[in-house]
Amino acid sequence: MLVVLDTNVLVSGIFWGGNPEQILIAWKAGRFEMVASPGILWEYEATLRDLGKGMPDKVEAWIRMIHTHARLIMPRREVQICRDPNDDKFLSCALEAEAACIVSGDRDLSDMGKVETIPILKPADFVRRHLA
Repeated sequence: MLVVLDTNVLVSGIFWGGNPEQILIAWKAGRFEMVASPGILWEYEATLRDLGKGMPDKVEAWIRMIHTHARLIMPRREVQICRDPNDDKFLSCALEAEAACIVSGDRDLSDMGKVETIPILKPADFVRRHLA
């Protein structure tokens, strides 16, 4: 199962726990495959480095893990449909990868419900539907 994780899910799982942490544990265990585009990887890195300034070893370990284990997707088309244009990269990546879903706690994405046939799930919904 291919899944796009919004940056807020990734950083919440790394720094704060809860459902996002369960999602990252499942990813590390091979229960699904994370897909990301270059733009998503850039945002992951910038956000992790910003939020994790006091823990560079942890941040760099996560960045290495993501680069090693996430499937890189090069979207051939860039959609422009989210009310926050910065979130369009997640939609474009999911469409190109034909992902099973996007997981996001960002209302700009989650309020959409889906992009074409790909559902946009909140972390708790993803855990309940796919990890329980």
